Amino acid sequence: MDKQHSHLGATYRIFRDIDGTICVEMMFPVAPSVKAKGFGTEALAAAWIAGHERQVATGSLAREKLRLWKK
Repeated sequence: MDKQHSHLGATYRIFRDIDGTICVEMMFPVAPSVKAKGFGTEALAAAWIAGHERQVATGSLAREKLRLWKK
């Protein structure tokens, strides 16, 4: 039985951090929330979100992490 990726169904919020950089807060249904920091613009943050959603949907994010442990 395949497990669902813990990031599946995430919601995202783009906001400006105290230091002025753009951040993305990811809120997951079955995992603690996480912040990705250091985006220069909201457009870059939105593009990163789209890529992250694509990786989670295709399972490529999970496969990349598994390869790291094989080394």
